[in-house]
Amino acid sequence: MAETVFTFPCPCCNKLIEVDTRSGRARAARPEEAKGGRNLDDLLAAQRRDAQRLGDLFASAKDLEAQRAERLEQQLRRAKEEAKKDPNDKPRNPFDLD
Repeated sequence: MAETVFTFPCPCCNKLIEVDTRSGRARAARPEEAKGGRNLDDLLAAQRRDAQRLGDLFASAKDLEAQRAERLEQQLRRAKEEAKKDPNDKPRNPFDLD
């Protein structure tokens, strides 16, 4: 009769995993033997830290983009004011150069 339960190490956490091919169920065979493995609490804490870090990076990028947009808006306003000051200064028509 063929074996239906296979045991192999998990590539992520090095825990031994048992897989029953008949039922399709998988479980950790001997979690106490896993070396260097991380438990769920450690993974959740790491995920929270990453989420906080990414949130901070996003907020700072959003602020920088808002500042950039404000600077461009100020430059546009200044250019419009300068254009209104001298109405005789029109852009040169390239066809007039002939």
